[in-house]
Order: sequence, then structure tokens, then C-alpha cells
Amino acid sequence: MKLISIRKMKKRINVPANVKMGRICAIWLFCIALQAISIPILAQSAQITLRLKNVTVEEVLTSIENQTEYRFLYNKDIVDVSRIVSITVKNERMTLVLDKLFKGEGVSYTIEKRQIVLNKVSSQPQDNKQPVKVTGKVVDESGEVLPGVTVMIEGATQGTITGIDGNYQLQVPEGSTLKFTSIGYTTYTQKITRPMTLNVTMKEDSKQLDEVVVVGYGTTTRKNLTTSIATVKTEKISRAATSNMSQMLLGRAAGLEATLTSPQPGGAVDLSIRGAGTPIFIVDGVMMPSTSLEVGNGNQVMPNSINRSGLAGLNPADIESIEVLKDASASIYGIGAANGVVLITTKKGTETRPQITYEGNYSIVKNYPYLEPLSGEEYMNVANIFNKENYLFTNGMYPYGDKPFDNKWVPQFSPQQIAAAQTTDWLDCVLKDGNINNHNITITGGSKLLKYYLSGNYYKQEGTVENSAMERYALRTNISSQLLPFLKLTAIVNVNENEYTNSTSGGGGGGNGYDAIQSALTYPSYLPIRGEDGKPTLYSNYPNPAEMIKVSDRTKTSGYYLNFAADVDIIKDMLSFRLMYGINKENANRNLYIPSDIYFMDMYKSRGHLGYVERRNQTMEGTLTFKKQFGDLLRVDAVVGMGRYTNDSNGLELDYEQINDHIAADKVEAAEGAFYPTSFRAADERRSQFARASVDVLDRYVVAATIRRDGTDKFFPGKKYAYFPSVSLAWKLSNEPFMKHISWIDQLKIRGSYGQTGNDNLGSSLYGTFSLAAQYIKFSNNSVTYVPYLLSGPDYPNVTWEKTTMKNIGIDFSVLKDRIWGSFDMFRNDVTNLLGYDSSSPLSMTSSVPMNYGHYVRYGWDATINSLNFEIPRVFKWTSQLTLSHHNAVWKERMPNYYYEEYRIRKNEPVNAYYYYETEGVINIDKSNMPESQKSLPADAQQPGYPIIKDANGDNKITIDDVKMRNTLPKIHIGFGNTFVYKDFDLDVFMYGQFGRTRYNYAYRWALVGDVYYTSPKNSNKYVYTIWNSQTNQNGNRRGIASTKAVALPGNVGFEEDYQNASFVRVRNITLGYNLSGKKLGRVGDYVSSIRVFVDCQNPFTFTKFVGVDPEIKTGGDGSKAEYPMTRTYSFGAKICF
Repeated sequence: MKLISIRKMKKRINVPANVKMGRICAIWLFCIALQAISIPILAQSAQITLRLKNVTVEEVLTSIENQTEYRFLYNKDIVDVSRIVSITVKNERMTLVLDKLFKGEGVSYTIEKRQIVLNKVSSQPQDNKQPVKVTGKVVDESGEVLPGVTVMIEGATQGTITGIDGNYQLQVPEGSTLKFTSIGYTTYTQKITRPMTLNVTMKEDSKQLDEVVVVGYGTTTRKNLTTSIATVKTEKISRAATSNMSQMLLGRAAGLEATLTSPQPGGAVDLSIRGAGTPIFIVDGVMMPSTSLEVGNGNQVMPNSINRSGLAGLNPADIESIEVLKDASASIYGIGAANGVVLITTKKGTETRPQITYEGNYSIVKNYPYLEPLSGEEYMNVANIFNKENYLFTNGMYPYGDKPFDNKWVPQFSPQQIAAAQTTDWLDCVLKDGNINNHNITITGGSKLLKYYLSGNYYKQEGTVENSAMERYALRTNISSQLLPFLKLTAIVNVNENEYTNSTSGGGGGGNGYDAIQSALTYPSYLPIRGEDGKPTLYSNYPNPAEMIKVSDRTKTSGYYLNFAADVDIIKDMLSFRLMYGINKENANRNLYIPSDIYFMDMYKSRGHLGYVERRNQTMEGTLTFKKQFGDLLRVDAVVGMGRYTNDSNGLELDYEQINDHIAADKVEAAEGAFYPTSFRAADERRSQFARASVDVLDRYVVAATIRRDGTDKFFPGKKYAYFPSVSLAWKLSNEPFMKHISWIDQLKIRGSYGQTGNDNLGSSLYGTFSLAAQYIKFSNNSVTYVPYLLSGPDYPNVTWEKTTMKNIGIDFSVLKDRIWGSFDMFRNDVTNLLGYDSSSPLSMTSSVPMNYGHYVRYGWDATINSLNFEIPRVFKWTSQLTLSHHNAVWKERMPNYYYEEYRIRKNEPVNAYYYYETEGVINIDKSNMPESQKSLPADAQQPGYPIIKDANGDNKITIDDVKMRNTLPKIHIGFGNTFVYKDFDLDVFMYGQFGRTRYNYAYRWALVGDVYYTSPKNSNKYVYTIWNSQTNQNGNRRGIASTKAVALPGNVGFEEDYQNASFVRVRNITLGYNLSGKKLGRVGDYVSSIRVFVDCQNPFTFTKFVGVDPEIKTGGDGSKAEYPMTRTYSFGAKICF
């Protein structure tokens, strides 16, 4: 065969790096999948060759598995596999080898397809009772078969385990009791009086204090936890209309405040642990970016960052569980862990036959009612009223002055125009119904030597605002191989591609001139979409909302995530070493184009923006783990390790103007206007050493400690490294002898923790930087020197780590035979040496100086209560979960050298405070209700319709002493879920909410008097009728025309009417499912093990008194920008297991 060298080809083909990696990963995954799920033809005449000396029976069985396609199932309590044997055979039939291996040991075996089940043969009759045959199948509550369940005769050593299909068969003495046990399920017992078929449904163990919990660099059981960690099991959460991980967490974990900031496709959820900033996200041990990768928009004045969630490439269906580290448990992660840590564990293969699962759904998405603008006729009438009101006020006519009305005012709209007014629904040009297609396929299975999990996901969402959509393809695999008895290799690979259509609404802001929704709210409703000449109607300097759908703005992201790990058992079940390398690489391309026929930003001009950014995050860690149980006295669990973490990113962006619309971005060099290129590059590195140790004494007293040494290249020598310690204690009170007589307490534990974490999150460099100068400098002696660069900033060697000291006390409990269980925690976090910027230094070379300053405290509590409310075994079950949390943040020390208004310098002032004057209605038309204190204000503040400011201290004047302060933070976060199971039906209802929250009233923002009295006023909504005016609404309770004039109130503080109580309770999901398995599937059961069909409604109801668009969504910086509307989603789907 002749080989053709690619190097000799004349034409070179350039393939983007991400495409190469995607293809390589796809081919690699395909090959692994073929290998993993291949099922060769089996033969019971398999030939075995063994030469083993002084080994355990378990090692012999492993050698047989390595040479054949058979897998052994046994229970070590039934079959002694630790027995030392020597065996030598050559090309011997496997059955003869097994006969020789177990001769005289009372062990029998049964061969079922690829499975060999080992059982103990009872050699002694029990009370001369006749044996009876019992057969059956064991499944879980959802109908899934359960292999490996131990079936024992109570009080005897005889028993078996269920096979790969969940079936079992056993000879049982008449009158004896069978006991079914499996990890994670409650024990089931049944007395046997005759031959029978006994099918068993195992129930999940409700003892949450015994569940396995992921902690920093390891796992433990909840009963041994000394710190505050919340766990979210994603299998119980509806994923029907969920595009990303963060949307699953709304209200699900106590202490984790999740707030939806944008319902757009892939929309963001702000996650905060106990009121801190964005937490660290760690996926399978690899630190991941917490924000989405976005490309800017250059000078095109579109929303600079689309408001989407991070981890967009992680399919929610691939997540097994989420742990939230809330207190000193986060200290072992060092830098950035002051905001808490979210540990995400993805699904992995299990030791079962290949199982294929399809899960898919289709969803219809509809908008919540939005602000309803005035009709054409209403708009004209309102415009006339406030235009006349402004005329009276400006000219000092009654009631705003002594002059009478001069009858010279001319209405803006005549009666004939009002009578003929038409109405255009501008919002209808922008808003629409959406839909979601979501499909997942998983293949999982494996043996003792190889376990695999493969998944593919397709997700497509059409948003409810024009030009908003997303489409995702994701492929993931988790392969683990027991290569040698002491060596296990694991490879996790995730590749994904996302494509977004970006709406002009829903990002980080927006204005009337470039946000489609705000433009629709601004345009008067009497204007038609197009004029008589067929051209789009223009109003003021705002673009026509119906034309803004021509703006083309697309972002395409792709990425891959690789995680390779090697686990070495140095001393089996005691000492092990793990080496792990992980990399996450993403890139994003954005293509924004505004055609020349759209009036945009005050002009007709074609403009475009091209951008490319990429980032890479790498994690390299090595850990040594020691675990040892010293009888009943002591249990030790310790980890030491070190790691290296690197982050780098770069980008290139280009703005261009005036290009032919038919060419657009296909040939940017054809642009006739200006070009504006920009680029950036950034990198940082961290190195760490860490250790964790836990000692459990007498199964009653647990002491744990961690230490981490972190180094960063951001600080100067001498400050690059810092140590972050923690210590925690737990007392298992229920295990004390004096508690044994209290039967209603099942488990009770008191715990406390103390720890420190650090933060190096400072945006700018602390090292002196140079900027391009390219100037010639002429000195007094006429010599000339060329200066290419100038120092643009000095060094800042004194800036150091920000530190957070965390304290927590808590209690875990389970009572009434584990029918009620939960936890309660109280915490205080002191943040000192804050990293920030001082802009007040008069001698600074730059506008702001990086520095350490201040001290504030976060404190609060959180609680979780779970309950099994009612149960009729195998008929009905009702369970509930309630999460509650509260936090606050107050200043102890503010930034020095900064001027604060006197009213802001208060003891324990909230960090999230806003200030206002409390009002008591408005001044009436004859000023008869104006108090004496109002007369201390300027004349315009004494006019009819102006708010009456409450004299809080009763001194008959309005001063800064009357300024009120309010905290914008919610007082209570709540999540409440109920699950009902009736036979094959299940109903899940989950709601969440916030109480005591105050926020800017967006509805009032679009009904201000200042927007409707101009010659060309903006449109408004029904709340304009609450504004006081002297002609038609003297009973109005909102400030009138007089408030539009600049009045210098003491402290320049606003009024309370701009803010409103935004407490709410939202029903997040109502899901109804029906499950089919076993005989109910009929002939389909030959190919399918279970089917679940379901309907789901997301956000069906919201209960609130807030009159703005939505009490939760906060798109703009102050919440006053046009928000992407809240949506209701109706989903229909199915899950089929083969």
C-alpha cells in the first residue's frame, strides 16, 4: 500500500483548534462506547488457565473474570472469599475450576447468562422443617430492578443475592423469615409459610444522617459531619424546562440564595451562599468558571454582557448531586472560598448490564402579563392633562401661583384626533410565545473492571422575546477502569456547542434607544407601525420596535472539559494516592450587525461588531488519603495534597461601520467607515498545599481540622502566600448511654466550626504598568529623546489578602423513627482587609488606588426540615421538605478618606441599605394639609402635588435627621416541596419565595409625571392615574408636576414611593408522573424495563403585592431597566429505560 504524506499536499487545510478537539473527542468517545457496550457471545465451555499461589478466593474470581465474559455476584457475609488458596490449571473448563475451588466449602453457584451467583449451601436442617421454594424479583419504588440485593434467612447463614435482572431463587425452611437488605434502602422482612413468588419493592432509606456526603477532597456520612453542608439530589428535581444547573437550585438548599435575574434562554440565576458573592464551582474535583463566557459589543451600545448562567456546557441531566459548603468546610479550598463552595458530582457507570435510557420533553413557553401601555385614546388624554398641568406650573397660574388661567394653552391633541385615535400594541411586536425541545440519551453499565456512563443531549429553546433563542449539543462520558488490583483509571470528557440568538433585551441594561422592550414601552400607542409611505414610523430619537428584529446578533460557544485521574491503593482500604488533571477550555464568537435601514442610536448607518474570546482553566492535584478504623474506639480519615491552578484568557474584537448590507460580516474589509480593533490577554497562577483530618472517638466525638497554604502571583513578594486554617467539632449526643432511653430521638448531633478563607479578587494589577506613548520630548538644551512608553501606574506592594473568618454552630436531628429529620445553623462571617479602590486620594497618579480597607459582618441562620408525613406501604406516601434562611450584612468599619453623608454613618449600618424620606401623601390643592415642617424646604417643595415629607423627629423642619434607612435584602428565603406517591402515580409540588424584600418599582418607573408632560411625551401605563393633578385627580397619592423641578432636599435623598414591598411566593414546579414497569408493560416489557410519562408546569402561580413587572427578576443595575418577562412553561415528556 502506498502512503501519501499530507505534508506533500499543495493546498493546506486549516481546521480550527476547537473543531479538531471536538472531532478527536467524538471519535475517542465512539470507540470507547463500542468497546464498553459490546456484548460478545458467551460459552459455558470457557477455558481457564491459572497459576496462582497463596492468594485469596476473591483474587481467583477476579482472574477468571479477566479471562472470560462472566461476572461473579456474591455477598461476603455469605461466601468466604478471603480464604487463602493455591490453584494451577491449564485450559480447564470454567465449571471444573469452580468445582475445584469450592470443593468441601458448602458453596454452590448458578450461571445465568454472563452472571455467576455464588450461594452458601446449608448443611444442617433447621428444626427438621421442610424446605419450600421462594422466587421473585426485587425493584425500587420507581420500578427499576435492583441487582445485588442480599436475600438472607434470618438467623442463618444461608442466602443469595438478586441477579442482574433483579430476580432471585432460594430454598427456605418453612416458617422461617427472609430478610432483604441493600445499601441505601430500608430492610424488608417476610415470613415464609409456603412455596411462593415474593416480589419485593425496596424503599429508599429515609435516614438522611447516614447518607454519603461529598466534602473537600473526599466523602463522609452525614452523621459524621462536623460542618454545615447542604445536599441537593437532582434526581428529584424537574429538569423539563431547565437549561442550566443554577436554575435547578432555586429554593432547594437552606443558606443558598438563588435569584432568577433573567428568564431568557440560558438565563442567569444569581447564586449567593449566606449573602456572600459568587461561590466557587467545582465539578468532579476541577475548579470551573462561575460566569458565562461572553463577547463584548464594542461601541455598538448593545447590552455589553448577555445575562446568562455559567457552566452552560454542563447538561443538568448529567448531575448526580450538588453539595453546598457554607461554613469552615470551605476553608480547604482557600482562595475565593470565602463566598462558599458548590461541589457538583456527575453521574458515573455502575456494575450492571448495559442500560439505555431516553428522556425527552416538549415545552410551550408563555409570558407572564407585562406592563400594559395606555391605548391611543388614553395616551392622548393623559398627554393633554399633564401638558396643561405643566403650563400652569411653569407660568405660575393657579393652583401653583396667584395668576388666573389665561386660556392661552393649546391642547397637544384635539378632540377630533382623540376620537379618531387608533391603538398599536408595540409590545406585541416584540413579545411572543416560545418553546423548548429537550432530549437526553444515556448508556450506562459495567463490570468490576470497567464502568461507563455515556450521555448525549440536545436542547433548543425559542425565547418569548423576538430574536432570543439557544441551541445546545452536549456529549459526555465517564469511564473508570480497574486496570490492576491496585490501580484505577478514570476519564471524564465533556464536549459541547452552544449557539445563542441575542435579543436586545435581557442583558445587563439597555436604553430606550437600543432595547426592544423599552422602545416598545416608550412609543406612543396611537402611532402606526408604518406610515402612509410604507416606511417604519419613527418617534423622537427611538428606533421602531418592530424594526429592531432586523438586528442580527449571534453568539456561538464551544468547549471541552477533560478530567483524568489515577487512584492507587498503596494499602488496600487504608492508604491511597490520587493524581488528577483537569482542563476546561471554552471559546466564544459573536457577530453583531445593524443594517443601514434601521434607525438606531440617532442615525441610519450600518454597523457591525466581530469578537472572539477564549479561556482555559487547568487543575493539577495530588492527594494522599488515609482511612482506618481502630476497633470501636477510633476512626481516622486524613488527606494531604498539593495543587497547581492556572487560568488564561485572550480575545480580539473589531467594530466597523458603513458597509453594504449584502456583504456585512462576510467581507469586513469592504467597510467604508472606521475600524476599531481591541484585544486583551490575561493569565494568573495559584499554587496550594492542603491537609484535612477527622478523628471519630467512640462514635460519639468527632474532631476535624483543615489547613491550606495558597499562593498567588497577584501580590508582591512577602505577601504571595497565606494560610487558611479551620477546626470543627461534633458531639453525637444520641450515641451517649444516657440518651438511649429516649426512644423518640433517633439521632441528635451538636456541632461547631471556626475557619478562615482568603480572596485575591482584585481586577487590576498591583504592579506598575506602562502605556504606549510614542512621543518625542525636547529638553531645554534642545536635545530630543523618543519615549515609546510611559509609566501609567505605580506599584502597590502593601496590598494583601482579603480575609473572611467564619463561625458556625449547628444541630442535626432525626426523630420519631426517622419520620422527621433536618438541621439548624447559626453563623457569623467577619470580612476584613477588604480589597477595593480608593478614588479619593488627591495625590494619586490614577483615578483610583487599590487598597485594603474596612470590616463588615455577615450573620444569620438557616434551617432544613424533612418529614415523612403519611405512608401506607406500597399504596401511598407523602413527604415534605422545608428550607428557611436569613442573613444580613452590616458595616463595622468603612473606607477611610471617603466622604459619607452624615445620615449614612450609623452604627451597624446595613451594607445593602438605601435611604429615603418617608412621605404622608401629597400637598392638596389649597395647601391646607401642608405641615409646618414642609415650610423649611424650597418653594417648589411647597407646591400642590408635592410629597409631604414626614418630620420623623418632630422638630418642625426637614433635615437629614429625618432620612430613613431600609435594607434591600430579603428577611427570609423559603423553599417548600411536597411529594405525593399513589401506587404508580407521583405528584411533586415545589415553591419558593422571599419575604421582607424591597425593590425599585418598575411599573412606577414607566408612569412618572416627568415622562408624560413633554410636547412629545413617552407612553405610560395605568399607574399614571395615581399621579396627583389639579384637574382630574386631586385625590392622587403620587407626586405631581411640582416634583419634576429640581429641589435640593437635604442629603439629596429620594422618596419611599419609588420602592415597594417585593415579597413573593412562586410555585416553581407542579409535576405529575405515571410509572409503568414489570407486567404492566405487557409485551413491551421484553424490551423496556420501565416507562415514565409526565406533565410539568413551571412558574404557574406567583403570589405578591408587588405591582412591577416581576418581584424577583432584576435585569438592570437598579432594577429600573426593561426586564425580560417572566414565563410560564408547560411541558410534556417521557423517560424510557431499556
